[in-house]
Amino acid sequence: MAEVRRRTVLGVSLAAAGAASGCAGVARTVGLGDSVRVAVSWSAAELAAFRSVLRGWREADFELIPFGDDIDAALGARTTGRPNVLALPRLGLVGDNRDNLEPLPADIPWHPEYDQILGDQSGQRYALPFKLAHKSVVWYRRRLFADLGLTAPRTWADWLALNESIIRQGGVAPLALGGADGWMLTGFFENILLRNHPDTYDELARPRRDPAMWRGAAVRSAFDLFGQMCGRPGVFAGGPNRALVQQFPDAVLEVFRYHRAAMVVAPDFAESVIRRFGVALEEVGTFTFPAVSNPDGPLVLAGDLLVLTRPAGPGARELIRYLATPQAPEPWIRDTGGFLAANPETSASLYGPVLSGLDTELRRSMAAGRARFDLGDQLGPVGGRDGLQLVLVEFLRRLGAGGRRDEAVRAALDAMADIETKVG
Repeated sequence: MAEVRRRTVLGVSLAAAGAASGCAGVARTVGLGDSVRVAVSWSAAELAAFRSVLRGWREADFELIPFGDDIDAALGARTTGRPNVLALPRLGLVGDNRDNLEPLPADIPWHPEYDQILGDQSGQRYALPFKLAHKSVVWYRRRLFADLGLTAPRTWADWLALNESIIRQGGVAPLALGGADGWMLTGFFENILLRNHPDTYDELARPRRDPAMWRGAAVRSAFDLFGQMCGRPGVFAGGPNRALVQQFPDAVLEVFRYHRAAMVVAPDFAESVIRRFGVALEEVGTFTFPAVSNPDGPLVLAGDLLVLTRPAGPGARELIRYLATPQAPEPWIRDTGGFLAANPETSASLYGPVLSGLDTELRRSMAAGRARFDLGDQLGPVGGRDGLQLVLVEFLRRLGAGGRRDEAVRAALDAMADIETKVG
């Protein structure tokens, strides 16, 4: 899902979010009245953008509660002030919390694309896709490429050669990285694995995994490719240590505002950061995350899903019906950007030229059955802060300290197998 700073918990509790002045505030706090409480993981510009979406609801009586990375805590809350509607950034949270959810209203229009996102939804439906994320995107500064005589790469070898050319000509680093947001690290690794070894990616996404899979040839190859690119001295703006403490928005700005990097691997919602700082459209270019040999391979997909907590009242059901309409996300698309609608009937004319191209590419991949949901989510805790994210941080630290790539790969594989054994 995705400027997004989901690792930050905003410190807004259920009780505090429900509190307001006057009698109406007291009624809301104890769960009375008609107000619908909506919990989200978004912050900053995305939070403001979703508020503008909610204002378009004709009932327009809502409380918006930002939970940051602790959004799953809202699902387990048993107080009268619990949220009624949640926007979940991870598909796995739906299945893990089914007992706390209410089925969606049966009259919500359903599109085949939703089944491609959610997988098998036999029986009642509990989640409504709202926001898509194209995660196989590399953003670059067009003018820099033109000045240096560079072209966007199509293969992994092309990309490595491009990085060498940028380093050789000096003045700017090839890549920026927001390693402090662990999902940027896992996103980079997921793309390498999926674009080159889709069968292994699918096997790892299954609920029951053999820990030995983490020591297999495909995973070894993915870590080796990751090290091949990220272990090159000079590849990251500010060096690897700085890249590991930098957050997502700052990594995007390294390319398009501070001009210390040429490229950044980031989802489509990087566009909202770029737009906020007034970067000229002719400066912004994207290319699909390169593979070793198959440029038309599968893409990494993520998204935000709307759910109803149990029991769901009439107001919450009406809000879900509104958010299911193709017009609901229009204020976010128009005024903030960085939004790809899950609803295929939302007007594509609202997207700028960059997002329009990304939307077309992602939908073609979905229609062909080639898009795959974010692996980090499907791995559960194994893919989280104390799992794959931590292993990737340690992997880059080893390389940044001058460690040998083969030793760093071996340590990463052993660590992932151990984590899978203990947690998976």
